[in-house]
Amino acid sequence: MDPLDRYARLKDRSDIALIKDVSYGNMDAFDELMNRYLDLVSRTSFRILCDRRDSEHVTVSVFLSLWHEVLDYDDRFTVGEWLLRKTCINARIRIMRRRVLRVFGIINDVFVNVSPVAENEDDYVTKQAWELHCRAVSHMTPLQAAVYAMCVLEEMSVEKAAFITGLTRFRIGLALERAEDKVRNRLKDYDKETDYERYNGFLRKVSDSLTDYGRLRHEILLQLGIK
Repeated sequence: MDPLDRYARLKDRSDIALIKDVSYGNMDAFDELMNRYLDLVSRTSFRILCDRRDSEHVTVSVFLSLWHEVLDYDDRFTVGEWLLRKTCINARIRIMRRRVLRVFGIINDVFVNVSPVAENEDDYVTKQAWELHCRAVSHMTPLQAAVYAMCVLEEMSVEKAAFITGLTRFRIGLALERAEDKVRNRLKDYDKETDYERYNGFLRKVSDSLTDYGRLRHEILLQLGIK
């Protein structure tokens, strides 16, 4: 079969069909799932962690899990939900690891080490808003950071976030309330508290322009032993 024909057929297959193919060791199907969800996983982890290196580590870990744990895939979730579940778990672990390293003085506090972009927005405003976001996240618990990224920046419902994380709606709602309070307090420090909704609308457009998806794909395949 012509490779282009094979690729076209893969694009027409459902996520569940691709998951089944991956369970049989089909690398083309795995590659197509990366095409569909690499941006979602990378974007969400970046928003939770505010750090490109940590975000890339989480993204690679999530897709390695997809390959190695595909037989454990829970079909109560869509593939996107299942990957977001893995993203939140890995990101929360990464935050806790980072905070332990800070306690022992191995790394410094991280606020901003990247300059992301937002389409059709001024670069200076982008950097300013992202710094505010990172400073707010640095005062959140790992759960609060994950819930804020999903419910506010991805505009996910509390019910869906609870389903994805496996936590109660009450706990997710409480984490969201506290996360939003921390963002508002940080905005208040800069006399921008009235800009909360505009601020969130802006952050939904922010992306890390230097994330190299091609390199991430290569790293994932390399760790799977595929060169």
